[in-house]
Amino acid sequence: MAIITISKEFGTEGEKVASLGAKKLGYEYIGKNLIASIAKELHISESEAETFRKTSQSRILRFVDRYTCSIVQKVVDREHGCLDDKSYYDTTKRLVEKSYEAGNVIILGWGGQCILRDKPDTLHVRLKKDADIKINEVMEARNLDHKAAKEFIEREEGDMRAYINEYFKEDWNDARLYDLIIDMGKNSVEQAVEMICENVKHKKE
Repeated sequence: MAIITISKEFGTEGEKVASLGAKKLGYEYIGKNLIASIAKELHISESEAETFRKTSQSRILRFVDRYTCSIVQKVVDREHGCLDDKSYYDTTKRLVEKSYEAGNVIILGWGGQCILRDKPDTLHVRLKKDADIKINEVMEARNLDHKAAKEFIEREEGDMRAYINEYFKEDWNDARLYDLIIDMGKNSVEQAVEMICENVKHKKE
């Protein structure tokens, strides 16, 4: 299996699913948080950056250069804004494609389900949860009323939904983009990971 992409709705614990799944499968896990952390090192010199890439044991980090970091950091530093920066799309697309070439990777977000849609040896996973469950969880966790909680979720999910529509002309929730859709309102992180591992096993057979 070359790569697993995971697309998540708000409140579906995608980071935990991706991290545990990678651990169980012996894959690498790459998400926005990883690149954001690397991007914070932009102040280091070129020689230090080169040493970092050469000594890193991660196959994926070898594809992350200072330009990639600078583009990603520019977006990470803003609450919203990925849609007005095509260089962000071009850079993340290149990173996803290189991750596919490396193989044995779980990638969370980045539009991976669209970028690698027609690639062989891929498993595209969608994590979703009933809207009312998400709203109730946010109401309790953030002490918000129903309307405010709903608006909060819509803001959290809005950027990625718009990003997928803008650059891929696809509906974020279109079931045809995914091989496996998991209801995280009915399944735990561990159960979701087991489903993913089982699907990977069947893909290999």
